[in-house]
Amino acid sequence: MNRHRIEFPFVVALFVLLGMASASVGHAGLGGALKKKLGDKAKKVEEAVHKEGEDAEEAGRKGEANADGDSAPAATGTGGTAGAGDKVSTVSTKFDFVPGDSVLFLDDFTLDELGEFPARWTLVQGTFEVAELEGERWLRGMSPDGKVRLKLPVSTLPEFWTLEFDLFGTEPMGSAFTVTALGDGDKEAWHAIYPHDRNLFFRSGEIFSTTPLEGGTVGGRHRMMLMARGKSIKAYMDRQRLASVPEILATAGAPREIEIRLAASTKPMITNVRFAQGGRPAKDLLAEGRLVTHGIHFATGSDVVLPESAPILRQIASWMEANPAAKLKVIGHTDNVGATAGNLDLSKRRAASVAQVLSAQLGVAADRFATDGMGDTQAVASNAKPEGRAMNRRVEFAKL
Repeated sequence: MNRHRIEFPFVVALFVLLGMASASVGHAGLGGALKKKLGDKAKKVEEAVHKEGEDAEEAGRKGEANADGDSAPAATGTGGTAGAGDKVSTVSTKFDFVPGDSVLFLDDFTLDELGEFPARWTLVQGTFEVAELEGERWLRGMSPDGKVRLKLPVSTLPEFWTLEFDLFGTEPMGSAFTVTALGDGDKEAWHAIYPHDRNLFFRSGEIFSTTPLEGGTVGGRHRMMLMARGKSIKAYMDRQRLASVPEILATAGAPREIEIRLAASTKPMITNVRFAQGGRPAKDLLAEGRLVTHGIHFATGSDVVLPESAPILRQIASWMEANPAAKLKVIGHTDNVGATAGNLDLSKRRAASVAQVLSAQLGVAADRFATDGMGDTQAVASNAKPEGRAMNRRVEFAKL
C-alpha cells in the first residue's frame, strides 16, 4: 500500500528543499521539473497531515486484531513492483531469496514512542526518531547523515543468515540507504548502496557491481533483502536480484555487526526489519519428512499468496517433479494475534491457497496435496516477543 501520512517536520523539509531547488544556479536546468515534483509531493503530504491521525491508528490496530500478521511487507508503493495481483509464476527465476527460519531480530517500531530513538538499536552517528506514516511506524533519519546498528543477540553473524527491510525515500535522495557488514575493529567487510544513480551498488574490497533497478521509480517504497550463505552473498530489491558475489573478501575477519546508514536531507526511513539465521541450501527439502518455511507470504488478513513466495514454492514444485510418487500435506500456522477461531479459519484457507498455487500456476497435480490449518494452537516459540510470533507464522509441508 502506498502511504502518505507523515508528521509536520517532514513537510517543512520538503518546502525547504523546494526553495533550495528553485534558488540553485548550478541546477537551473532541473529547477522547473524538480520544483514541480517537490511541490506536488509536498501538496499531497500537507493534505495527508490534516487527516484524523486517530482514525488511521485505530484502523491499524483493527487490522492487527483481525489478522495474525502473517504477511511479508510487500514492495508495492510508488517505487515498488506490482502487488498481490501478480502471479507467483510470473516472478523471475533470478529472484531466489528465501528468508531464514530462526528469527533473531524483528522490529517494526510499534513498541517505541513516537519521536524517540528506538530501544533495540545502537546510535552511531546523527539523529533518528520513530515516525508514523498512515498508522505504520518507521525509523526516520532526521539529520543529513546518520548511522545505526541492529542490537543482534550474537557476537558474530551466523554462517547463513538473511536481512530484509522496507525503505522509503523522497527524491532527491542521493545515496540514501547503505547497509554495511563490519568485521574486526569495525573494518568493513562489504556494503550495499541504494540508490547509486538508479542502481544498487555493492562492494567488497576490490569486488563491486552496479545493477539498475528495473521499473518503478527510484523513490517511494521498496524492500531490500540480503542473503548470506557462507562467504557468498546476494542482494535484492523488490523482486529483483541486483548483486551476487560468490565470495566476499575476508580481510576484515568474520562479519560481526550490521550497520544501516540513512544519508539524505529528505529524511529517509526504514521499517519491518527482519534478521534471521538460516537459508542453508538443502539437498533434499523433505529429507526428514517435513519442511517448515517462513518464505510463503500472504496479503494481510487474507489467503492470497503473494508473488514474493515464488522462490520456496518453485523449490517445492521441483521436488514434487523429482519425486513423482510423493504426496504432501500443506499445513498453515499463525501467531496468536486476533481471535483463535479466526486464526484457525485463516490458516486452513491459506494452506488451501498454497496447494492451489502449486497446482494451477506451477503445474503440480492437485490430487497430490492435502491441506489443513492449525491456527495458533501449535506455537514453536513464545508469542510474547515479535521474533517468536514471526517464527509461529509459518507453512509446513509433510510427506503423506
